[in-house]
Amino acid sequence: MKWGASTGGMDIVAMVLSRLNDKPLGTYFLTLNGVIILMAGVLYEPENALYTLLTLYVTTRVIDALHTRHEKLTAMIVTHKANELQQAIHNKMVRGITILPAKGAYSGEDKNMLYLVITRYELYDLEQIIADVDPNAFANIVQTTGIFGFFRREA
Repeated sequence: MKWGASTGGMDIVAMVLSRLNDKPLGTYFLTLNGVIILMAGVLYEPENALYTLLTLYVTTRVIDALHTRHEKLTAMIVTHKANELQQAIHNKMVRGITILPAKGAYSGEDKNMLYLVITRYELYDLEQIIADVDPNAFANIVQTTGIFGFFRREA
């Protein structure tokens, strides 16, 4: 599912809804399949439907733990090589970057801070870029709870 593959069925619809609305895949998977299971439970065997719903719930929690496309992270990178780092990031991923002046409190050195929001899937690439361009950079990565405004979903 991470790369858009599917086994067919309602997970295709769930994947489309997840991409359109940028919400967890498991939520849509549980809702769509849950409705079908509930209808089958009313028509046939309610006890089997309850066991199936329980299994479906566990499955969706696992899917949400593994499929993290909807999760956003904010990266704040303090570096002496802001221009090189910005160029390397833009060469690998399509993300807006804000560059802010920064000053080390202990050293008193003038630096820059790159501020950008990425998906959890892009974190590995960003870590590699930082290690290649400026291994001495300081990076703080934090979970982002919401984004208002434009954020490119498919980079």
